[in-house]
Amino acid sequence: MIRLLGVHDAADYRSIRLAALMRAPEAFGSTYADEADRPLSDFEARVCAPWVFGAYAGTAIIGMVGFKQEEGPKVRHKGFLWGLYVDPQWRGQGAGEALVEAVLDQASGSVEQVTLTVVTNNAVAIALYERLGFRSFGTEPRALKTEAGYDDEMLMIRFLDRPPSGQSLPGRAGRRRVETGDRPQCRSVTGPAATAPARRVPQHRRR
Repeated sequence: MIRLLGVHDAADYRSIRLAALMRAPEAFGSTYADEADRPLSDFEARVCAPWVFGAYAGTAIIGMVGFKQEEGPKVRHKGFLWGLYVDPQWRGQGAGEALVEAVLDQASGSVEQVTLTVVTNNAVAIALYERLGFRSFGTEPRALKTEAGYDDEMLMIRFLDRPPSGQSLPGRAGRRRVETGDRPQCRSVTGPAATAPARRVPQHRRR
């Protein structure tokens, strides 16, 4: 099941976020050491600032993804997808695809296009995004730097109002159920609760 997270899900979000930073450090701009000691209130604010979806197996959270619309009159037709992660034991079972589809469903009512970035050596993630209609529009050399060296990032985009050239939009049948009810104590995405650090798009990996 895919669920739009609210403030009462902050502990779940913290759990999956820290697991992602520990198990897949190459996939994020932040680090486990930077976030492990942050208070739960930090995650409460962050989960309410953009839209954050969680994938669940029963009551256990097994994946996450975020979406944020750009602000400003000239850029609010765009949004970006960030922080996609699925627990390794649940990969290959459709959770990642369902999370991205939840973002696209949410975004379709407010933006015209969604961008993301992904390291160029992550063939599995790139293939998933391509199946869902994203296409590359460039590469940022040396986008991330770690002790192991540099990683280049592929810039990808999905236009929500038209399919990629020569292709049809992916079908929407058979998707997992997404719960998008009230988000208790969460204010507007652009309101005072939007305190999570944010930068210019594309920022899929820098959160």
